[in-house]
Amino acid sequence: MIVTSLKRMRGREQELNRLLDLVDAARAGSPQLAVVSGLRRVGKTFLLQHLSERVNGCRSVYFEATEASERDQLRRFTQALSTALGDDAALAGSPLPDWETALRTCELAARSEPLIVMIDEATYLMESTLGFASIVQATWDRISARVGAAKLMIILSGSTVGIVGKALSYKGALYQRPTAHIALRPFTTAQAFAFAGRPDPVALLEAYAACGGYPLHLDAWDFSQSTDANLIRLAGEPGGILLEDASLLLASLPLSHRKLLIAVGQGRSKRSELQNEVGGRIDRPLEALVASKLLTEARPLNAPLKARPVFRVADQYLRFWIRILANRVQQIEAGQGQQVLKHATGEWQNQLGGAFEEAAREDAVRLTNTHPEILPADTITGEWWSAGREQCQVDVLGMREHKTIMLGEARWKAQPLGRSELHEFGRKLQLVPNPVPDPVLVLWGRSGVRSDIQVGKVYGFSPGDMFNR
Repeated sequence: MIVTSLKRMRGREQELNRLLDLVDAARAGSPQLAVVSGLRRVGKTFLLQHLSERVNGCRSVYFEATEASERDQLRRFTQALSTALGDDAALAGSPLPDWETALRTCELAARSEPLIVMIDEATYLMESTLGFASIVQATWDRISARVGAAKLMIILSGSTVGIVGKALSYKGALYQRPTAHIALRPFTTAQAFAFAGRPDPVALLEAYAACGGYPLHLDAWDFSQSTDANLIRLAGEPGGILLEDASLLLASLPLSHRKLLIAVGQGRSKRSELQNEVGGRIDRPLEALVASKLLTEARPLNAPLKARPVFRVADQYLRFWIRILANRVQQIEAGQGQQVLKHATGEWQNQLGGAFEEAAREDAVRLTNTHPEILPADTITGEWWSAGREQCQVDVLGMREHKTIMLGEARWKAQPLGRSELHEFGRKLQLVPNPVPDPVLVLWGRSGVRSDIQVGKVYGFSPGDMFNR
């Protein structure tokens, strides 16, 4: 397939280079079966389109499955394969009768000349064709066992839950079969900053709190406008991408999974709370949502494995949609978006605060790589909270050899952080696990940190410091 006028590749160069390496291996006679998984809007199709453009010297088939019948899918695939193979295949007549024959035809064609077969939205084929993953497995087992195997690369791309939960899991047909699994995640805040062209760091964090790390959402955000104007345009008007995309993201989930995800997003974080809210058995849906990175199982840093986790929605955009938009869609569609967003100001500030805390935890990891004089490279960082009677929560804790060597706090405040925030560390030092006598204290502030308190082992960082290391 020849693709023209593609937008410049941004943020997925590493994944594209990985796929190109696999293409080279297939050309050299080492067949490849790759899986590209991720949520909708995360850039799977864009990645495959760029791969198609980069392998012009090699025969390639790009096929996007739909919710159509198996017969219609085979007809369309036959057409795509016929175009790629040209005179080398007699495919101009009836469509290939089944997927086993289709994949067998690809294998035979690749014995003489390399062939790259990209099947996008493969989850739809798993739904329309009984045993599709098993057919791929049987084909792949035959190819990989043959001496002088076909110069074939098959790429299956699909939703995180569908591919990972159904095909790659322990009992799935493709368990341990792929030679590579590329899991596309939404961008981190630092990746989003680079993707968006390094805008004002505070504006980026505000955009990220609503858009999450989705390329399409970040492209739709206009950094020349205010955050309020962007929120009204993208989330507060009928048809806005932030208002509607969550429905697309959740559509691929079974009903039980959607109920759990929304319950967690609305604040039910403990297993017992979720059981009471949703009813029925929740263990398998929970496991699937955690495995697909839609939920995180959070435990305090250094907590034993038996410690009961709290569940959180891992995706910033879905958190924003569930927290602020989900119960107000009808009012927004009725033209009351501006009033809805104004009414949700408090929830929006909480969303910003949570996003900034996560950005600070990301930054702490970068500090171990860029500033070992502040945090040694072997420092383990993460969130911590007390399990005892006296409640204590630390946004960022740093531990080394089972001792606390760093405490960090992130505050989304309009004023630079100062002595009041620094004094908060005093009580917390009495409760964190095994603190060293003179730990590093770090403050992350939306408007920075006053210079007069940054003495000795006290450090302060602004969003600009975080993204320009």
